[in-house]
Amino acid sequence: MIALALLAAAAVQPQLRIVAESPASVAAAEGGVTVFALNEGAGEVEAVPAAMDVVTADQVPLRIVPVDAATIRVAPGGFRAMRYRIAPVQVAAPAPAPGGPSGETVVPTGQGQASGLLARFEPHAPVYGAFGLGSDGAKLQVSLAFRPFEGAGALDGVRLAWTQTMFWAIDQSSGPFRSTNYSPEVYYQRQVDDRIVAAAGYAHDSNGRDAGSIDVNRLFASASYVVPLGDDWRIEATPKLWTYVGTGYRDLDRYWGNLSLGGAIGQVDGLRIAASLRNPLGSHRAGELFLSYPLGRTGIYLFGQAFAGYGEAIDEFALRSSSARLGVSFTR
Repeated sequence: MIALALLAAAAVQPQLRIVAESPASVAAAEGGVTVFALNEGAGEVEAVPAAMDVVTADQVPLRIVPVDAATIRVAPGGFRAMRYRIAPVQVAAPAPAPGGPSGETVVPTGQGQASGLLARFEPHAPVYGAFGLGSDGAKLQVSLAFRPFEGAGALDGVRLAWTQTMFWAIDQSSGPFRSTNYSPEVYYQRQVDDRIVAAAGYAHDSNGRDAGSIDVNRLFASASYVVPLGDDWRIEATPKLWTYVGTGYRDLDRYWGNLSLGGAIGQVDGLRIAASLRNPLGSHRAGELFLSYPLGRTGIYLFGQAFAGYGEAIDEFALRSSSARLGVSFTR
């Protein structure tokens, strides 16, 4: 069953049609909903993804919102696929002003009500837990980005991000966390066209220690270029450049270099393979590989991660190592 819904933009652009794939159930919708913007006219049109209503195959009405609300361009006679998620439940929250930012989400918990502007959070680096054999141990990562000025014109592109990567020595009897990477970022990103998103900003990386502290501050510029391959498959290239500012990083710059090259190929709701190569022009290179596949409609991915090269943990930036781990992820 296919459910049709029209965006507000379609009222002034009748050649733009929005088609939402009807999820089989609420549980299926929790894994994401694909929405297509179809251009049935002879000229290129712009579409602004907006909240919409769908009905599941088992007749449950749902409100869904775009994962990325950036304007997209649709070629004449073509289409663009957009990812939507179930809208957070609003409990006693005031309606946002027209054109203003999304409202507060209130969630009842065992410790009382908690609230926040949850619709402003978005995936950043993968969130996962992966486990290896022997000294490979476990690698756990939490990562989110936040849009503090959503709907505020030019400031809408500002992002605040936090990534924390923990290395858990599960091969040892006490199971200590042997190292942790802390990586806050502030950056600005903008969709250049329908295939390119560019970003520039500041990143800090640290082991979070007083004695034996290692930290590095960088200014970076990056971009992603996505090419649709058909049947929801796409290929992506993600180069990133940076320069070091301040002090405290010792000779870490010799190992991290000033460049990384990333790439990925994958299918929406299917297999995704991603890889990155840091310092490709230097003698101290590091490569990382990610494989993921959704476990049905659970919202969880089967996840594999492998690393080879220098500095998987910032504490060990001058140490060459290799590892392979398997686990689950919640974003990818």
